[in-house]
Amino acid sequence: MKKYLIPVLISLLFPSALFSADISIPELELVSRLYGEEGSLLVQTRGSLEMAIDGGYKFGGKLKFGIDDEVFDDITTSAPLVFRAAEVSLNEIFGLPFSASYYTGTIDDFCNGDIFHTMFGTGIIEPRLSGFMAFGDGVVYNGLHSVAGTGISFSSTFGSDWNYTAVYLYQDAYMGDGYYGTDIRSAFNLGNLKLETFAGVTFPSGTAGTYRGGLLLYFKASETGSFYAQVGIPEWTPVDESLGIDLFYFLFEPRLRFGIFGFNLSFFWHPAYYKHTSTNEEGSIDLLVDFSVGDLEESPVSGGISSQLSYNAQASEDQFETIVSPYFSAVTSGVIWNFKLNATVLPFDLSSMFEGYIGVKAGF
Repeated sequence: MKKYLIPVLISLLFPSALFSADISIPELELVSRLYGEEGSLLVQTRGSLEMAIDGGYKFGGKLKFGIDDEVFDDITTSAPLVFRAAEVSLNEIFGLPFSASYYTGTIDDFCNGDIFHTMFGTGIIEPRLSGFMAFGDGVVYNGLHSVAGTGISFSSTFGSDWNYTAVYLYQDAYMGDGYYGTDIRSAFNLGNLKLETFAGVTFPSGTAGTYRGGLLLYFKASETGSFYAQVGIPEWTPVDESLGIDLFYFLFEPRLRFGIFGFNLSFFWHPAYYKHTSTNEEGSIDLLVDFSVGDLEESPVSGGISSQLSYNAQASEDQFETIVSPYFSAVTSGVIWNFKLNATVLPFDLSSMFEGYIGVKAGF
């Protein structure tokens, strides 16, 4: 039923805009993981498609579809595209620099870095340890929190070109019916310094509500060195549980670049909860060492090799895992292609040692 919601709303509330709207696809992304299991080649695919509807200066809309956690017995099976989110927006209400949106679904991800190139037009600053290609069939971390549910939001740049602030009020889909969340988010694009912060709470939950908050920091010290960090608590229910290190989300990534050569060192501490769900990974650590050649913002191809050492604090055996991954990326006619081959060298098991990733991302 949800997939028909926004077209009906648009036709009822904005009948003239329906026929005069410009429809575009700002993002299309697909990532497939190919791996062996019990002698069979399996494919796990994730993807997203975003459709934008621009009805003029005052009206805007979005429809999002996706492919999630689809596992197939062979690579010829196609994945169904399912509804993910829809949003209707009114811009500059009463001539003021404020916008309002009504939405349903998973709308925005906080502190993952993408707001800086979508809102401010900056380059890509996202970390290496992020998304499906980094975490495979485990918990897929992408920022500290996501707004998911049905609700309204109010946003403004306050007439600036360096700030974006939004307030969200919604029924929290991660918690279920009858649970209501509110979040405030603000991003600051200050040249070589970029900051994003958020705080939120969901009621009724526990004795005094469930809280969350976090910070993203990116600082470019020079043409050679920069630093990226995500720090926060995805979920904390005070009174009912103590505030401990296991609740924190830590990702630190110093970056160096010497001409076409790059070096990244990533450290990630897994939180106990993510998107209101227990991760069963608290206390676990990822350490990634990455060497790269080329930069897609300056050349059509890039590649490199990374080594990821993981420590699973909750495992009873094989707590340590080491994966070595050569990778290659290319830009062709506005489409970014990503290829990666993972080789698990510890623990050693030839039957499940290799897995590959193929990703494509495009905007129209």
